[in-house]
Amino acid sequence: MSGHAPSKVEAILNAGRMLSDGIPPSDFFEAAQMDDVSKWFDFWADKGRAYEELGDSAIAAGAAVSGGEWLWHASLSWHYGQFMWFHDVARREEGQTRKVELYKRAAPHFSPSAERIEIPIDDTVIPGYLRLPAGAGPHPCVLLIGGLESTKEESYLFEAMCLRRGLATFSFDGPGQGEMFFSVKLQKDFERYGSAIIDTLDSRPEVDSNRIGVLGRSLGGYYALRSAAADARLKSCVSWGTFLDMSDFDTMPEHTADGFVYVAGYDDKAEGRAFLQDALDLRDIIDQLNCPTYVLQGVHDPIFPQHQTDLVIEAIGAKPSVEIDVEPDGDHCCHNMGQIVRPRMVDFLVATL
Repeated sequence: MSGHAPSKVEAILNAGRMLSDGIPPSDFFEAAQMDDVSKWFDFWADKGRAYEELGDSAIAAGAAVSGGEWLWHASLSWHYGQFMWFHDVARREEGQTRKVELYKRAAPHFSPSAERIEIPIDDTVIPGYLRLPAGAGPHPCVLLIGGLESTKEESYLFEAMCLRRGLATFSFDGPGQGEMFFSVKLQKDFERYGSAIIDTLDSRPEVDSNRIGVLGRSLGGYYALRSAAADARLKSCVSWGTFLDMSDFDTMPEHTADGFVYVAGYDDKAEGRAFLQDALDLRDIIDQLNCPTYVLQGVHDPIFPQHQTDLVIEAIGAKPSVEIDVEPDGDHCCHNMGQIVRPRMVDFLVATL
């Protein structure tokens, strides 16, 4: 895919998201000072290598929990090095690969640990991590879905919020996301993948199969609504930033539009646009949404504007089970209000599961 590196403004606008996801403030503000944003990837790659060395040394010395946390920092550094790097496919895919490998090494050392599970579907697998809270099960469980360029490895701190409140979590990559991008590009029927995960969780005695919910952010917010409408086994849904359709594709920030085309597997932007406008539209299924649902939107979202919020509200209709929360000061996914909206979403899941 052709294109150029993100601008410094685009990088800095992700401050709320990056800090809420666990990027150390000192690292972020050091990156924000760079004069040449083309060095963004290299900066975060260097941070990743430094945290990897700390993690390996700690594990070798017997400090496994600290080692796992540093390896997670390494994984997150590589993630945020590549997350807007759609214009340079080789480096983006290097970042994806390093992120995945480091998280795999970190996962057994988390407290509680993260169990990697690969769920067969068609001729590939859905990669994900199951984490269980303290205490006897079976536990209610939340499927956590990433967005356009957010993946399962980015959910560590959100998982921790769920775990502290007694919710198990299953974070995974779906078609076009993270690891799965290499085998399956963005698909119209994402809900099939969520249902396959529920099939697997049904057999896990630690998970209460009658109390499974779903939360997705951004594109994942769209997927969460689609999954909950398609599968009645999902008893709660949180759509953390969402949209009804791709009618606003042409007014998205350039890097976001390029990213959608990339994860759909297209090189030609016009062809990708046509595919996306057909593949991403909730109108065929949204009327089947019946579980308790919380939709969070920000008025100042530059990707999915107020127009999309209005379309979602109109399509869902007046259902008492659906709560729409439009934050007047919020940006995309209200990342600039992470310390306020993230606990609110988890509390909704606790209350409804």
